[in-house]
Amino acid sequence: MSGEIISVIVAIVGVGGTLASALITQILAQRAELRRSEQDERVRTAEQQASEDQRRIDQLRSCYVQLNAHDRHYRDAMLAYAYALKSGSADAEAAEVSSARRAQRDTRAEAQLVASDAVLELESKVNAQLTIAYRHLMKAAGESESSAHQTRLDQVIGRLDSIIPQQGHVRALMRLEVGAAQELPNWFNTELGLTTHQQVGS
Repeated sequence: MSGEIISVIVAIVGVGGTLASALITQILAQRAELRRSEQDERVRTAEQQASEDQRRIDQLRSCYVQLNAHDRHYRDAMLAYAYALKSGSADAEAAEVSSARRAQRDTRAEAQLVASDAVLELESKVNAQLTIAYRHLMKAAGESESSAHQTRLDQVIGRLDSIIPQQGHVRALMRLEVGAAQELPNWFNTELGLTTHQQVGS
């Protein structure tokens, strides 16, 4: 084989190597860019998911704060009304009960669209007791002064006091769901709410 042929072969191999090298470099660069794009997309997706999760938690927290506050205020307003009825005039307390009842009803309506089934199940037990207490309180408000009237008011007060542990259970579950607590407290027991509800409602 002559030197010229060898030179031509070497030149062809050199050019081919240069072209192949450029092609390989381009392929590797494209793959690296694709990996970067995929990584960026994963980061964007994760950030969007985290943002959406935070938005849901914020919405849930706002709902739970309102529900907890209005349940408590409704109970406290009825308790104040019951004590006022025991001692005499209670016009201001009656108006406060009416206002608190409306606010609690509106908040529950929102919660039914946002809250978890577990929270709604426990809170419904609280609401059932509040409803029973309201019915008996209104009956007592329409009665004339008598020993039976005082007894009914004492029963309403006892019922309202008995709601406190149930409200604590609802609050504990709410705190867990919004990340304010890592686990439920040792005293938490779903059946306790049911047991209390059955005993008080009997």
